[in-house]
Amino acid sequence: MNVVYIVMGTLLLLCISGNLHRRQKNRNSVISVVENNCTGCGRCVKRCSRRVLEMVRNETIYIAVKYPDKCTACGDCLSRCKFSALKLVERL
Repeated sequence: MNVVYIVMGTLLLLCISGNLHRRQKNRNSVISVVENNCTGCGRCVKRCSRRVLEMVRNETIYIAVKYPDKCTACGDCLSRCKFSALKLVERL
């Protein structure tokens, strides 16, 4: 029984440390939207854990980076976008 707890604790620590490393690796980058490619599907908005992205309705629906200072460039939204509408750019 103790072996199960040790294995579960080790796995939990590995998951947490991997997640922290992923979220801190791109501090000089921020997400940017390629508006011509965006279809407004909203998959990236749902995936963003920091709530950086927001749907903006204009003549066409597109995604806007509402809080660029909160963006950690973790890449979660990039992996969800099937239309190459998001890219990482250098933070100003």
